[in-house]
Amino acid sequence: MNQIVQDFVTLFNCLWYRDFPVTETHDTAGRADWTIHLGVIVRQSATLLGARALFEQGGRTDAVLRFSDDSILSFVEWEWEDANTDINEIHKLLQRSQDARFCTFVGYCSEAQLDTALERTRAIWEDAHAPLLFFVVTYQPRGNVRRFRKLQTYLFQEGRLKLVRTRPALPWEADATLDSTEFAC
Repeated sequence: MNQIVQDFVTLFNCLWYRDFPVTETHDTAGRADWTIHLGVIVRQSATLLGARALFEQGGRTDAVLRFSDDSILSFVEWEWEDANTDINEIHKLLQRSQDARFCTFVGYCSEAQLDTALERTRAIWEDAHAPLLFFVVTYQPRGNVRRFRKLQTYLFQEGRLKLVRTRPALPWEADATLDSTEFAC
């Protein structure tokens, strides 16, 4: 994994906890709250890397992270629907992969369906021109509410899949000790 991809992973994971839409005592947020939260994280991560985030551009992707010389750091898509379903965001990113240093997907998936989501994405991304960062928030269903469990970061590159980082999805569950797939912010 090259340095700028690793830096983006670190920034995204650190900023995930900032201004988090829910608390331990108020644990529900709407779909729009999560969309705005992701947009803020993407914009702040881009800014800290010297790029800017432009939303709903670049072939109607959710965001394009662009440097001042117009080169593209990443096309970014996020989706509230489960990542294991037939969503088109990965296909949209694949069509743009030759124009970016890497592509980024942020999604949600029940813990029980994570392997299906990863395999589906690996099959789609197998011959892509650029790496794909795949941020997935796993959850356990609790009625019609999602109980977030982990924020996991995967890298799809050259037909391979690598788990890069795992953190608790909820800030109050973050442990001060880091396991082998985590690194400090």
